[in-house]
Amino acid sequence: MSLIRLEDMAAFDGETAVCLGTFDGVHLGHQALVSRTVAAARAQGLIPCAYTFDLPPASVFAKGGSVQVLSTLEEKAKLLEGHGIQLVAYSHFDQTVAAKSAEAFFEDILMKTLHARHVVIGFHYHFGQFARGDAQYMRALCEKAGVGLSVVPPVRLSDGELVSSTAIREYLRQGDRAGAQRMLNRTLSAREEELLGGKDL
Repeated sequence: MSLIRLEDMAAFDGETAVCLGTFDGVHLGHQALVSRTVAAARAQGLIPCAYTFDLPPASVFAKGGSVQVLSTLEEKAKLLEGHGIQLVAYSHFDQTVAAKSAEAFFEDILMKTLHARHVVIGFHYHFGQFARGDAQYMRALCEKAGVGLSVVPPVRLSDGELVSSTAIREYLRQGDRAGAQRMLNRTLSAREEELLGGKDL
């Protein structure tokens, strides 16, 4: 598995099936995205890839302090590899990246750099300046470019609760190890253990 900063991929010439997201914690919802990506890559002879940021956008824009992350970039990459991703590309998230239009995001990152032939996103994925791009707009861009698209529906626990990084942080804040582990589908990492009980939230 390779973890590569997007700006260092100028010579990349492979074609990818790429899933998009922050992947904080690589929980059950993220795992559904990855599973769809790996399946598309196998079916089409592509490289299974994930594109993410070194910091969650919410952490950069959060009022009153940054959002505590469940996983470092390196931890995310290792977890994604464990589920079949071969290439993790990332960008440093800052105001410059945030100002990129949805069209520029699609053309510059997905088409020109990652050579995407299939894109996988979650039902609530947004991209581009002011998060103007959504699943419907991504579908229009993919259709125009002749690129496949999979939109993964919400992933919920057996009781109907939506799986999310925010919910996991709340479980950790409350000291509920079992609740967090149900959404993560694994034991807690060292970082998550530190967050347990609100120690660092």
